[in-house]
Order: sequence, then C-alpha cells, then structure tokens
Amino acid sequence: MLTTLKTLPVLCLLLLSCVLPSGTAQAQERNYLIEVVIFENMAEAKKASSGALYYPRITNAVGLNSDKAKSLGFALLDEALVLEETAQKIRSSGNYRLLRHFAWRQPGLDNKNAVGIRVNLGQTMPVYLPEDLKQYKKFIPASAQPEPGRNRAINTTTVNGTLKVRLGRFLHLDTGLVFTDTENKKSYRLSQSRKMRSGEFHYIDNPRFGLLVKIVPLEESSN
Repeated sequence: MLTTLKTLPVLCLLLLSCVLPSGTAQAQERNYLIEVVIFENMAEAKKASSGALYYPRITNAVGLNSDKAKSLGFALLDEALVLEETAQKIRSSGNYRLLRHFAWRQPGLDNKNAVGIRVNLGQTMPVYLPEDLKQYKKFIPASAQPEPGRNRAINTTTVNGTLKVRLGRFLHLDTGLVFTDTENKKSYRLSQSRKMRSGEFHYIDNPRFGLLVKIVPLEESSN
C-alpha cells in the first residue's frame, strides 16, 4: 500500500525540517548517492496478529561491504547524511522506531546492468522454505517450523531483502523487502518500483514499516 505524506500527520510533523524536493533534473549517467531511513510503525505493531511468513527471493544483489560491491563502484557512506535530523526525530518518537539509517554511492546502471544491494537487519529468526524455489519470483512462502514441503532451513531477519536503483529515462528504486515480526511470526511484504527524480524526497510503506529515500547525483550531495 502506498501512502502519501498528506495522510500521515504524525510523520509529517517529524519531517517538517527535513530536506524537501529540490528540483526535477533529468537523470544522467553518473555516480549517485542514495540515502535511506528504514523505520517501523509502532501503532501498526500493536495491531499485529499471527499470519503468514515469507522470505525474499534474492537475485543479482550484493552486500555493500563485499569485494564485489567495491569492484562495481558501490561504497557504504556514513558521513554528512542529509536525513540525520529526520532519523533523530524518529528515534525520539513513540509512534515510530528507527531500524536503520544509511547511505551508499553507486554508478548509474541501466535496467540490464543494475544490481541491488542486500538489506539484512534486526533480530534473527529461523524459517523453513520449499526445496524448489523456481516458481517464486519475489517472495517465498515460509514456515516457523519444518513441515511437509518446507524443510529447507534458513535464517531471516527483521528486515530482509533488496533495494535496487536503476537508470532509464528517470531513476527508479525497486524495493523487495520483507519485515518479519519475530514475536507473532508474521511477515509484511514491500514490493514497489518508484520513479525517482534527482533530489526529491520519497516516502514508501506497506504500512507496517517504511522507507524515507532521497537520491542525488554525487556532485550535488552536499547541497
């Protein structure tokens, strides 16, 4: 489910002092800085009940600290982040819980060559998957205990999946994330493809958890 900032008054108050959209410059083939804030909606957490479990289907993705990521021009960044004030407000809010605030640099890769980055954070929980995964494109049904047809053990985390930035006529952010509540054994899936103009501020949610995202050409990252 996609929710706009106008329908989220509490979150809007948190974001009043953050950077707003700064233009609609056409994307060009260059390096980009992608900054992401991942958070949990605590109000929705209180409503949570037992339900289905899922594991993300991971294809063509790299960990930001891996040698492969470095060879492709990806680099984790941890200084001078634009959304730091927003992240701090989320930390102090009783309505939301900050899960991670991070940023990385990467080249502008087209649809054919785009590579996702792995997101794997929070508490660890074992789940059991089917042996044959070929039929599942984005999300794999899972179980908390082994059962007929689901005996393949693997660990998942609170937030598990991928984020992919690809360059066409415009920048696009593809999300393939699973939020798993390790207490009630229920997963919440977030699969979207969002057009991103340079410098614009975006809110994406499902709504159990959400992302605040900003992408800028690297040479504009200090603005």
